[in-house]
Amino acid sequence: MEIEPKGRYHSLQLAVSSTTYTSNHIIASQDSCPESITLHDHEAFGHIRTGHKLQWRSMLRELRRGVLDFSHQDVYLLFLQAMWQAGPKSEGNEWRRESHIDGAEAVFGSEAVKEMEAVLDSIEGNRTWAYACGVLISMAARILSLANKPQVCDAAIDLLRRARSVVQEWIKEVTRADDVDVDVANDETIKRRKALLLAILGCSTFDVDDEHIDRVFQSTQDISFLVQCRNIICMNKPPALNTLPFSLRALYHRDEVLAIRLLPRLSAKIRALPGGESGIDEGIKSISDGYTLTGIWKEHGQHNRWYSTRTAAPQGSKSLEVHFNLIGMHPTFRNS
Repeated sequence: MEIEPKGRYHSLQLAVSSTTYTSNHIIASQDSCPESITLHDHEAFGHIRTGHKLQWRSMLRELRRGVLDFSHQDVYLLFLQAMWQAGPKSEGNEWRRESHIDGAEAVFGSEAVKEMEAVLDSIEGNRTWAYACGVLISMAARILSLANKPQVCDAAIDLLRRARSVVQEWIKEVTRADDVDVDVANDETIKRRKALLLAILGCSTFDVDDEHIDRVFQSTQDISFLVQCRNIICMNKPPALNTLPFSLRALYHRDEVLAIRLLPRLSAKIRALPGGESGIDEGIKSISDGYTLTGIWKEHGQHNRWYSTRTAAPQGSKSLEVHFNLIGMHPTFRNS
């Protein structure tokens, strides 16, 4: 993963790319600390991955200390790399790699989730901490994939649901017509990126291992929220993805994979509850105000990607046919 070459942590790419350097190396590199960060930031960022077996403990320590700016995209990338990089094999060739043994330990997992809950408490009222919320979502999902104790899994799933509620509130704020963000009032690109980031983070709360998906993606509210987020993604992605910062681009590509993974489950839920009961009507209502749907959805074509319905036809007007792509999540209305 690449941190921003001109960003505040640009001198610490090594700390993201490798785990083979030492704490002494970071301390000795203080002379290269940019003016945009403090020496405390420099050391905290650099020490996260000094030793692959210590990464999870280092991340938990920084959550507690609060020295690092978790709202910064490069800190987010640092944590993702620590969580996602497989690392060396474990003794006995167990499926959990050496780097992630701590994440699988029950006491550690419970303590980590409690600490993450405290961080979420402190940021839920401020949407500028979106990347920090992304760190918590990714950590919870990763602990869920590593843990084998029910109490740890339950706590991680509860955190994901709570984080989803926080992101949902932030999305409501950002998409309100009367919302004014002084910092970005005159920059449409930044506004779009904020909406894109929040929508992808909302979807990422469903991005867990297959064995847990049915626990985090089950209610009609879940489907409605997914529809809303995916439509925001569709409407706010730039024509060229390489114009996005690496962190947001990585999130976008991961969400594309999630969309394909969720497709069979979403299609099955619509077939089982083929009307407004499935949650899809509510989702479309949130993005296409003014249309009343009939609530009867049918598979369109030979694939389970497209579904169609019709709008209600008030007196004196015609009904419209609605086509909906379950991956792109953008409805198309047309006369027929």
